[in-house]
Amino acid sequence: MRFTHLVIFCAATIGALSLTRAEASVRMCNETSYVLHVAAAYQRGVVSKSEGWVTLLQGQCKTALNNVLNSASAFVYAKSDPAHAGQGLLFSGSERFCVDEYNKPFAIEGRSECRRRGFFAADFTPVVRRGNSSTVDFTEKNALGPQRAILAGVQRMLTDLRYEIGTIDGFGGQRTREAIAAFKLRSRISGNPGNRQLLRQLIKVVRKEAGQRGLIVCNKTKYQVWAATGIVKDDSFESAGWLYIAPENCMQGINSQLNDRYYFYYAEAVADNGLPLI
Repeated sequence: MRFTHLVIFCAATIGALSLTRAEASVRMCNETSYVLHVAAAYQRGVVSKSEGWVTLLQGQCKTALNNVLNSASAFVYAKSDPAHAGQGLLFSGSERFCVDEYNKPFAIEGRSECRRRGFFAADFTPVVRRGNSSTVDFTEKNALGPQRAILAGVQRMLTDLRYEIGTIDGFGGQRTREAIAAFKLRSRISGNPGNRQLLRQLIKVVRKEAGQRGLIVCNKTKYQVWAATGIVKDDSFESAGWLYIAPENCMQGINSQLNDRYYFYYAEAVADNGLPLI
């Protein structure tokens, strides 16, 4: 199954699945220029479960939902690593399950009352059956393929670090080679590491420096806080959320350089039952 991301933060359309073997799994491949975090879920009658996160570097494949029964339907949800600058990518559908923060492994029974239980509600998309196996390929509009996705990932993260490399296309031009050389010098990387090794080095630095840009929202209360942010762009207003912020913790609300004059945020504290405090 080709899962193509057509527009940032728009859902891709794919069909439904029931896995055919007594026990099966879902293979997931990242053919985008972004690091992805993927959650998987299944529904079997009234029983449901979601689990994650599986981190996929560019060009990487991994397996989720091992030993799913043949009577279960499988679903996936994916989003790009928040360390990337800008809005990133989101692969979603219309089947709602619960997830936790991207950096927290989770296995959640049931798919209702997510917020009351301290989780996020995410819209998963069904997985399409291909014979006895199921494969989900996450792609961008400009289909890269697994090999070009690796170099495009290097380009993406060099751009996150504000190196000038031109178009992110998976082809290594002069500016890409110069940026790689500059990053290696800066990071004291000797020799000629392959692009896969560069990806692992780059994501560490990108994550480290991500907190130095954008708007950070902190919760200094003893309650759970849900927050949203807003940006005025030309003649329109864009809002994003929700951010779940645990007590005495902070989250990145806006993940880009703050070049405009005004930015907006909204937040509400909630009690243990999930209801807003008045």
